[in-house]
Amino acid sequence: MKAKDALRLSGINLQTFRNAKGFSIETLAILSQVDAAVIGEMEAGNFDFPMDTIYELAATLNVDIREIMVDPMADAAR
Repeated sequence: MKAKDALRLSGINLQTFRNAKGFSIETLAILSQVDAAVIGEMEAGNFDFPMDTIYELAATLNVDIREIMVDPMADAAR
């Protein structure tokens, strides 16, 4: 899997967990203190942000960061 595809899937995962909690992007932004525009970019597959941002979102959603992030090398290991 290409890194770009893994990031796109990670964005889908982030959006899925956010929706499962019933949070809008704005609500998640307030609770996590991460700008709503950053969350929107991440959900679109742009993860060019510090890791602590991703950790903060995962903590706010009460999920392990590994549930959000997709490893592009996971298919290669099989």
